Amino acid sequence: MRGGNVFEHTIAELLRAIRLGQYLVGDKLPPERELAARIDVSRATLRQALSELQTAGVVDVRRGRYGGAFVTRLPSADTGAGVDLGELDDAVRFRHILETSAARIVAGRELGAEERERLISAERSCWMPLGSSAEDIEQFRALDARFHLTIAELTGIPSLAHAAATTRDRINALLDRIPFIHTNVEHSCTQHQQLVAAILDHDAEAAATLAAQHAEGTEQLLRGFLEGDGSTKER
Repeated sequence: MRGGNVFEHTIAELLRAIRLGQYLVGDKLPPERELAARIDVSRATLRQALSELQTAGVVDVRRGRYGGAFVTRLPSADTGAGVDLGELDDAVRFRHILETSAARIVAGRELGAEERERLISAERSCWMPLGSSAEDIEQFRALDARFHLTIAELTGIPSLAHAAATTRDRINALLDRIPFIHTNVEHSCTQHQQLVAAILDHDAEAAATLAAQHAEGTEQLLRGFLEGDGSTKER
């Protein structure tokens, strides 16, 4: 697979296969080479994804002669219970529209020195040393939100900035339902950096594309973890 969210795609594909019963609790996943070929990703990416899913408690990776990756629980066994799929779908799709539009608009503007510095500062602040405590996660969520809201505010359209803030609250509420994945955070920070570069280069198309890829990566993780039998279809 090629694209900007290979890791997130791999996580989503593994979760989908488990959720759909291709691999049941207690089952051993196919050998690494075979599984990587099925998903069309590198073995390194697959290992990274399995490591994160082990941290999340979905699989257990054992070493040695009788080792392998074993399914330990369904991905939606606790995270997806009670999640409204209509709300999930609406939130991720609306975010996609808002953030790609905002990135395109800001890239087309001639930002002043203070605005440029504000954008760069918001991006750099996301590269914080990150642990796994609730405080660390909360701090990253706040810095991540500030970055995206900074772009929305730099459009100069107050109603768009307000909508972006409301949507960010909805997305964060959904993110709080799934495991915190450090590899995804590192990937997100890199995408932030690329997005800022495109905006400052006044490359509106690249900025919109990068914003779309960034939103799609989050969407893949949310759908992978939350779309399950425990979720509801209607509000």
